[in-house]
Amino acid sequence: MKITPPLASKLAVLLVAAGLGLNAAAAGVPAPAAAAKPLPTSAFFKKPVLGSPTLSPSGKKIAMLVPTDSGRMGLAVADIATPDKFKGIAQFPDADLRSVSWVNDERLVFDVTDRQAAAGEQLGSGLYAVNADGSDFVWLIERTGNYRANGASMRRPLPSRYQYRGPIHDGGEEVMVERWIPPNGQGLPESSMLMRLNTRTMATRSLFTDAVPNGVQGWVLDRNRQPRVALTTDGKKHGAVYWREPGVSGWTELYHFDTVDAEHAIVPIAVDRDGQLYVRAPNSDSKDGTTALYRYDVKTRKIEDKPLLSLPGFDFSGGMIFDTDTKALLGVSYMQEAEGVSWFDPTMRATQEAVDKLLPSTNNEISCSRCLDARHVVVTASSDIQAPVYFLFERATGKLSLLGASRPWLDSAAMAGTQDFQRIKTRDGMSMPVYVTKPRGKGPFPTVVLVHGGPYVRGVEWGFNPTNQFLASRGYVVVEPEFRGSTGYGSKLFKAGWKQWGLAMQDDITDATKWAIDQGLADPDRVAIVGASYGGYATMMGLVKEPKLYKAGINFVGVTDIELMYTIGWSDFMDGDNPWMRYGMPVMIGDPDKDAAQLTATSPLKQAARIKQPVLMAYGEEDYRVPLPHGTKMRDALIAAGNKNVEWIQYEGEGHGWNLEKNNVDFWNRVERFLDKNLK
Repeated sequence: MKITPPLASKLAVLLVAAGLGLNAAAAGVPAPAAAAKPLPTSAFFKKPVLGSPTLSPSGKKIAMLVPTDSGRMGLAVADIATPDKFKGIAQFPDADLRSVSWVNDERLVFDVTDRQAAAGEQLGSGLYAVNADGSDFVWLIERTGNYRANGASMRRPLPSRYQYRGPIHDGGEEVMVERWIPPNGQGLPESSMLMRLNTRTMATRSLFTDAVPNGVQGWVLDRNRQPRVALTTDGKKHGAVYWREPGVSGWTELYHFDTVDAEHAIVPIAVDRDGQLYVRAPNSDSKDGTTALYRYDVKTRKIEDKPLLSLPGFDFSGGMIFDTDTKALLGVSYMQEAEGVSWFDPTMRATQEAVDKLLPSTNNEISCSRCLDARHVVVTASSDIQAPVYFLFERATGKLSLLGASRPWLDSAAMAGTQDFQRIKTRDGMSMPVYVTKPRGKGPFPTVVLVHGGPYVRGVEWGFNPTNQFLASRGYVVVEPEFRGSTGYGSKLFKAGWKQWGLAMQDDITDATKWAIDQGLADPDRVAIVGASYGGYATMMGLVKEPKLYKAGINFVGVTDIELMYTIGWSDFMDGDNPWMRYGMPVMIGDPDKDAAQLTATSPLKQAARIKQPVLMAYGEEDYRVPLPHGTKMRDALIAAGNKNVEWIQYEGEGHGWNLEKNNVDFWNRVERFLDKNLK
C-alpha cells in the first residue's frame, strides 16, 4: 500500500515546533506569521488524514490510520525504532479504516466507514483482522447486507448483531465481542452476551457457563476480562445492576435505578485487580447535584463516604486507567472544561509532567499499554487553536518525535478564535456554563449563538472545533450556552430542563445572548441564532420569542414540532414503540395529552406566522432521527405566512448531519453568505 504524505514533512515539523509551544529557537525557525486572509471553507471541514496512533502491547511497533494513494484511509505499521517509516498493511478501494487496536504484538483488528458516502448510505462498521506484516487478513464481522471487502477471506463473517468490545490483552489471538440477542416476545428488550472471538479461526465461545440476567444492556469486566457487573433494563423505565463474584455461579442484584434519570443514578465504572468496584454516584456535598467517582462495597451495598475523585461544578465523566501487564490502577481520566487525567502512579505523573513541559501550550493526552515498563508513550496534543498532533515520547531520553498531524494544512498561528469558559447567572439565579470563542480584534463582534443538540447531553468542551474556528475566521464571536437540561454539570441544571422546551431552556439561551452583549462581546444589532437537532428547534423558538434580539436564524436537521416527534418518529436507533417515547419523552419533554396546550405554545411550526426574520434551513433526506417533514412543513408554513426570506437546502442521502465533505463545505459556504447578508 502506498502511503500519501504528509506523515512527517519538514513543513509540518516547523509548524508544530512553533505552534505547539516547543522551543522554536532551538528548532531554528521563527514562529509562523498569521494568515493574511481567511482560509477557505474547505480547510476547516476536510476530514483528518491521520488518526489512532496505537502502540503494540510490547511497545515495539506502532499502528496508525494514514491516507493512501487512492484518497482512502488505510492502516500502516512502523517499528518503534524507525517511526517515520510506516508500511501500509490494509486498505479498501471503497471504504476507509475508522479505528484500530492490537490483539497481540503481531495481530490487529480494525473497523471501517465510508467517508465518501452520505450518512444514509453507510453500511455499518464491521470488523477485520490482519497481521502486522499485512498477512492473514480475515473478515470477522459483516457490515450490512451482502457487502464484502476486497481481499478478505472467503469464510462468511459473523452477522452484524456481533459488535467488537475490545482486546483481551492475554497474549492470545482472541478479542471480546458482544452478541445481541433479539427480544424473546415476553416484553423484554434485546439483551447482550459477551463472547471471545478468535481472530484467525473465527471460532467463538461464551464467557458464561451459567444463565445471565434478562435484558442486559451493558457489562463491566475485571482485570482478567471476566464479567463482574451486568446492567439490565425491563424495557420500560426500570433498570438494575447485578454482581457476580469470581468463580461463583449466579448473579446478585445490587440495586435498582430509574432509567429516565440514569444520568444521576449509581453507575458502575470499573473493577480493579483486587475485585474493588468503582462507581459514579451523586456527591452528597455538591450544591449542584454533581456526581463523583466512589468505591462501592458490594457486601454492604454502600458507597464510601468520601469520593475518590470529585470535580467541583462538574459531573464525573471518565474512566479508570489500568496497566495491562501488572493490572495496577494508574489513574483516572475525567472531563472538566477539557479532558484531563489524575495520575495516581508516580511514574505516569512524572511522564505527564515531562511531556507538558515540552508542550506547554496544549492539552496533552498520554496513551500506552504496558505503561509502567514502556520505553515510549504516544502523545496527542491539541488545544482550542490546534487540531490534534501526534508524538512519540521516549522516557529515558525525554525525546519527543513527531508522528504526524491530523490536519497538517491548519496552522495554529493562523487560527482566529480562542475559547473561553464562563459561568453566568440566569434570570432565576441558576449557574449556567457558557463557552465563548472570540475572533481576533476588539468587540463588540457580529455574533453566532450556537445551540447544541440533544438536548440532554453535554454539548461543549474546550478544545479544537472546526466549526467555531471557521466562524471566528469570518469575524464572528461564537457563544455556546450549556442551558438547563444539559448534562455534565449536575442534576440541578439537568432536571431544571425537564418539560422546558421553548420555556426556561429558551430563556437560558436568551440570557446567554444578553450576557454576551453586556460584556461587550456581542453587537446587539448583529446576532444570529444557529443550531442542529434540538439546537434547530431552539433556533426557531428563539426567532419566535425574541424577534428583536435575533436578526436571523439557521436551523439544520432541527425539530420543529414536538407532536411530530410522537407521530412520525424520533430516533434512528429505536422503533416507534420504544421505551424512550413511552416513558422518557412524556416526563422530560411533554405528554402529548396532558401537556397539549404547552406543546402547541412551544411549537415553532404552529407559531410560524410570528417568525419574520430571515431563516436558513437544511435537512438530510435520509434522516430518521428528525425526519424530513420537520423541515418541509416548517418551510411551507413560513412561506405561507409571508416570510420571503427562507432559504432551503435538502441533501440527498444524508441523515442527521452531513457525512460527505462536499456537503459540509457547501453548507458552511451557504452559512457564510447568509450571515454576511444578514449580519454585516
